[in-house]
Amino acid sequence: MATDLETASGRGTSVESTGPAATSRSWAPAAGLGLVVVGSFAVYTLLALAVGAPRVHPDEVRYLIAASSLVEGEGLTLRGEEYGFGPLLALLLAGILRLAGSVDAAYDWFKAANALLWALTAVPVYLLARRLVRAWWAVLAAGLSVAIPSSISVATVMTESLSYLAAAWALYAIALALERPTVVRQLAVLAAIAAAFLTRPQFGILYATWVGALALLWLVVPETRPRTRGDLVGLWPTALPVVLGLLAFAARLVSGASARDSLGAYWELWRGYDPLQVGKWVVYHLGDFTVYLAVVPVAVAPVVLWELTRAGRGGSRRAGAFVALFASANATGLLVVAAFTSTPWGYDRLHDRYGFYLVPLWLVGLVIWLASGLPRRPVAAVSIGVVAALALPLILPFRQLANEAGIDTVPGALWERVEAELAGPGPASGGLALAIFLLVLLAATFLLPRRIARIALPAVVAISFAATSYFAWERLIDAPEDLVFAGGLERAWIDARLPDDARVTKLYVDTSCGSALERHALFLTEFFNSTVDRAAYIGDSVPDGLPIERVDVAPSGALERSGRPFVADYVFTQPGIELDGRRLAEGTAAGLVLWEVDGPVRVVGASSNAALRRELCA
Repeated sequence: MATDLETASGRGTSVESTGPAATSRSWAPAAGLGLVVVGSFAVYTLLALAVGAPRVHPDEVRYLIAASSLVEGEGLTLRGEEYGFGPLLALLLAGILRLAGSVDAAYDWFKAANALLWALTAVPVYLLARRLVRAWWAVLAAGLSVAIPSSISVATVMTESLSYLAAAWALYAIALALERPTVVRQLAVLAAIAAAFLTRPQFGILYATWVGALALLWLVVPETRPRTRGDLVGLWPTALPVVLGLLAFAARLVSGASARDSLGAYWELWRGYDPLQVGKWVVYHLGDFTVYLAVVPVAVAPVVLWELTRAGRGGSRRAGAFVALFASANATGLLVVAAFTSTPWGYDRLHDRYGFYLVPLWLVGLVIWLASGLPRRPVAAVSIGVVAALALPLILPFRQLANEAGIDTVPGALWERVEAELAGPGPASGGLALAIFLLVLLAATFLLPRRIARIALPAVVAISFAATSYFAWERLIDAPEDLVFAGGLERAWIDARLPDDARVTKLYVDTSCGSALERHALFLTEFFNSTVDRAAYIGDSVPDGLPIERVDVAPSGALERSGRPFVADYVFTQPGIELDGRRLAEGTAAGLVLWEVDGPVRVVGASSNAALRRELCA
């Protein structure tokens, strides 16, 4: 049976001649896309509302502080210091916060906005798929893309939802520019990449994706290569960021700034990288992606790329553009994720949180395969797909897949549960279940009759997404952070007792007897109370990941910072720390205490950091 891809490439005509060129006049696919957007928005809003407090510390606090500083007219700052992260989310949060009036009132609106942004990602994914398949297949790609398990991030006050939408538009813009690199389309690519970068600086790599894809396209579709001086001059928008970037970098060096300062808040990533470690994490993340995607899209990818490459060499720019985009985006994107994971800040665990924006490309590849009649040749491409889809997840240590890393490794929610259910005497284990999962899906992909597989395989992918999402949402909703305000305790317990212009300092000390409840309460109190604008930790406690001051207990009990008195108007801290001042209120299930100090801060009954710790744990 000749497939669309095979027929197109065999005739030397373009793949799109069997797709969007035969435009349907029916509004049904557009209505279907609208239902995907509206339905996913409604579902994710309801799920997100079940999450009663932030889960990811200090990230969620960071973005909220930046938004609050904008609302208060202090510019984009983080506890009075330079922000250094993408500003778009902070701007969005600030707008919601100004309308709502308080963080407590705005919190649910933050999550609803995330749900809307996530749902809207279906639109650029639909448009990207529509370059190569008919409308209803594009709707399927869009629907699967917003159904991915990483959707749990809509319940967090972080960049994931906004960055998913921004990255999808950037990938679509790159695809259009690859097909026809006019000046306008190149400028659109740069604008889309800039928007993605301003959401999350990681997406600066999309510029490398664009340049790499352009070079790959010249290999896949030789007729697209620049052949005259005019063709080269027409690429000036693409060269412009390199020129401007070098000039800006040189200016910073001349001004006395170091090279690593150019990375802003990410300066720690200016370092050497071990190629072997980076390579290992690329392989591990590919294995993670294979499980995340329920095997099928990875297994068929070599077949799809083979046939699209043939079509591209036959003259199809759309086919060649997708091959180039797919290869370049995955190479550059996974390289960045792997490089970060190889550093000490990667904590030796998978981070599909930073790579899930690539998932729509794999899903578009899947629907291309389905729309083309499920081609199962050439044998070499099928063999590569089978070996990759089987070997990559089995190379990945199972403990990396089945972990408790929350939104960092979303499939962990499912496979941790599988491992727990199979634990005990006997041969059953999570690793064995994974191997069976892989073998069954590979057999279904290449052995099921096409008329059955065409329906069963996308259904299996959707069911896998749903199962993983169920356990991921369950883990997120039942997180211990909700205990902080259990029983109806007031979230804005400090703001309710102080004037709007009050300035409150968070103060804490790590002890051997401290609890997770206390740590969560400290973060969440700062999140929900806009009057908290400063933080300090005592002695060699662990900093909270945001700009913070270290103080020490002097023999007199006074807190000192670099030998000078530490001064504050109001301080909230953990129970047991008695301050020389007026006790104003107690809040959260951890019993945090708000003190009015109005001057130098002094701890009562302690003469050193160690003495304070002993007293707290006595």
